[in-house]
Amino acid sequence: MDFVNATPAPAVFLNTTFGKDRMMGAVIARPAFRIEDGALLPASDFAWPIGRLPAETPYGNFPGDVPYLTGGVDVFVIGSLWQPGGQPGTELTAEIRIGDRLLRRIAAIGDRLWVRANGALVPSDAQPFVSMPLSYERAFGGIAETENGPCAWPANPLGVGFYMNPEQAEGRPLPNLEDPDHRILSIDDRPEPMATGPYPAEGSLRVESAAELDLDAPQPVLKRVRPLVFNRAHPRMILPPAETPRAGEIVEITHASPQGALRFAMPALAFHARVTLEDRGYDFPLHLDQIAVLTEEKRVVLGYRVVFKYRLVKRERRRVELRPGAAPEEGSGSSREQ
Repeated sequence: MDFVNATPAPAVFLNTTFGKDRMMGAVIARPAFRIEDGALLPASDFAWPIGRLPAETPYGNFPGDVPYLTGGVDVFVIGSLWQPGGQPGTELTAEIRIGDRLLRRIAAIGDRLWVRANGALVPSDAQPFVSMPLSYERAFGGIAETENGPCAWPANPLGVGFYMNPEQAEGRPLPNLEDPDHRILSIDDRPEPMATGPYPAEGSLRVESAAELDLDAPQPVLKRVRPLVFNRAHPRMILPPAETPRAGEIVEITHASPQGALRFAMPALAFHARVTLEDRGYDFPLHLDQIAVLTEEKRVVLGYRVVFKYRLVKRERRRVELRPGAAPEEGSGSSREQ
């Protein structure tokens, strides 16, 4: 399949076989923007990972792209939370909102240790901080030592605060990022990690959220794996397809800088793929499947994707062209067999 990108957005075509003579194809586009006065303006000087190969970046490690449908819109917020005016404080609570939807509340707390008080382990007073990275290293998780060797917390092996017993925890740190409605009070608490970047590939939450089990069987049986398994964000940072943001909806991250919140309106942007098989042509709209906000750089990357199926016919000319704008009326859906 020849691929032509007729847009200024970075884009890639991927395909794979899924039968004797059938192929799955995907077109992915990831335009970048800068935030100015609440609007998104093109930023061609800013790159974001795209393609089959894994990428290690200052913003996290990204596995390679795959030619499959995802289960919703990944939302990444990459950067730090800041105390108002850049003045030190011991705690703050930030919100991530898209339109009228509250996606996540995060409590950022200064460094603390487990200490003894009246014979019990309790969190120490928090130390003041100015900014707090929204990284999985600051969220609950980590690796604890056991008599059989190291044991990683499956939901976030990169984190901190996972201990097997009081002796192991005493004098050791707690996470800096917590759910403000479910604070850690005991070393037996096992919360989900509260971070907002790319979810670690080794983390267990992606598979747990994607697995659909038959609970009526004598023992739980895996019925199917939902497309969420191909998403890259924390499961609680994925918008269902029905909640895909519309043009004009406001994205807001509070405490995104010393000056306060970062806000921007979703743009009215559309792409479609023109697929030509010999003398037959088909148009498919791309759908939004990623919003990445880089708070320090005031940059936004939007990801768009379409997946389609086609038969592999010898010597047949095959071409896909990424075009700007909405697909013609005869275009249909995001996945169709040709």
